[in-house]
Amino acid sequence: MRSTRARVRLGRWGMAVTLVLVAAGAALAGPPGAAVAASVPMGAEAWLQRIQQAAALSSYQGTLAYSVGGTTSSARVAHYCEGRQTYERLEQLDGESRLQYRHNDQVVTLWPAAKRAVVEHRDPVAQFPALPATSTTRLLENYEVQKLGQERVAGQDADVLLLKPRDRHRFAQRLWAHRDSGLLLRNDVLAPGGEVLESSAFVDVRLGGKAQPEQFLKPMKQLDGFRVLRPQAERTQLEAEGWVLSKPVPGFQLVSCTRRPLDITGSDSDPPLQVVQSVFSDGVAQVSVFIERYDAKRHPKAMGTSVGASHTVMARRGDWWLTVVGEVPMATVQQFEAQLERKR
Repeated sequence: MRSTRARVRLGRWGMAVTLVLVAAGAALAGPPGAAVAASVPMGAEAWLQRIQQAAALSSYQGTLAYSVGGTTSSARVAHYCEGRQTYERLEQLDGESRLQYRHNDQVVTLWPAAKRAVVEHRDPVAQFPALPATSTTRLLENYEVQKLGQERVAGQDADVLLLKPRDRHRFAQRLWAHRDSGLLLRNDVLAPGGEVLESSAFVDVRLGGKAQPEQFLKPMKQLDGFRVLRPQAERTQLEAEGWVLSKPVPGFQLVSCTRRPLDITGSDSDPPLQVVQSVFSDGVAQVSVFIERYDAKRHPKAMGTSVGASHTVMARRGDWWLTVVGEVPMATVQQFEAQLERKR
């Protein structure tokens, strides 16, 4: 089951698993199509662009809380943007002690008790408080944007927006954006009945500030006494790996495909087992499809699980094992699994 947990750690984009806040490097852009623009309120595009730009360009420090299924985890974050340079420190406050430092796309994760360090380069994957770097056209094709009013979050005035899904393939999202900067202060994922499935939010936050680069760069370089792991990931294409979706899942587009070690700690095997991860996005929600060789010793029987908004399907496909994870309805996850076909 360890390899299953590793796949889920790689697949979850919310704070519950990685608690890594990677602000996307590009803002939402592009005018909506005429058919969509006629059905959305004026200013919807501007609101989404503002949220994305704030995540990419703002400096902030604070405490984050993530709640799902009655369980809450938290982290302390310091995030600074100076020109094209981004620095970040993230400290997990629950469970095993973990620190993470980032300078642009270079990330160093430290487990002090285990004296283990993982050094890797990451693409700028969107996570709270960012939205995926995609066009507003794509997002507005899948969601209707409504302004609900104004509230306070972490002592800050915020505008409240609702992203209402246009079909049953995705969940609604409620966003609280800082009134002055646009920084996303809270994000709830809602079930069809309106109940909160997951919530990511700042408990306290301070905007602005100036980075002291050495406070981030020094811990990333001084790794004496740590077992240093450098997992290698390479970009690939789903078709090049011999797979294809026989029919697109409505609203979702492939945004990345990577071959990487299944367990970045290197504890499962040496050399590490490999997994192909394909990420699909609808402009807000993301679904990860993991493909690896089937191993009867490591893989359980086919199953589906649900935790909050996150749904997972695991199934055998001949000599292969598929894991599909996404913060979308179970039927959407099942559709990805059913339509994935082996071409060679």
